[in-house]
Amino acid sequence: MKLVEAESTGPVEGDEALVTPPRPPHRRVSVSLLFTLTVLVGTVVTIYAMFPARHNVLVTEALARHRETEPTWDLASLDAAALRAWAFGVAGKDVPLPRADTSIVGVRQLMILNRPAALMRLRVGNDDVTYLVQHARGIAPDRSERVDGELRAIAWQRGRFAIVLVGADAAAARWRTAVP
Repeated sequence: MKLVEAESTGPVEGDEALVTPPRPPHRRVSVSLLFTLTVLVGTVVTIYAMFPARHNVLVTEALARHRETEPTWDLASLDAAALRAWAFGVAGKDVPLPRADTSIVGVRQLMILNRPAALMRLRVGNDDVTYLVQHARGIAPDRSERVDGELRAIAWQRGRFAIVLVGADAAAARWRTAVP
């Protein structure tokens, strides 16, 4: 069976039929492979260029909040019971809280990666420490540390929560045990 288009003109009677050889199969595959690789590489480069890496977002945010000179607090100078109630409302049930012997300077709710996070400023001895806790989502390292100038940030995961503690690097031995 042969398909004929109505608008096409064929060879005039008596002329030899004009036959063109088909494209070689390897050329078809090469063009298809080149096109696929170009689209794939372009997509990956676009994703990496347009969307920032999301690892260590909590650490970066905690460092930035610790450096604030005059932070605004939702509540200031809380006792242990009020802190527990506030943290339950912000971060949920069983949120890890600082030790009872640390004093709470202030607390604030933040939205990080479109999820609520609890930010607390603690006083451990003479040191101010920033404590950030949020429900963990995805795969995160069990523990990481980052020194940023004079500050040290310690991040770890405890159960369903991601926790970041930030304070002066020189006094890290004193404040790193503020959260059990």
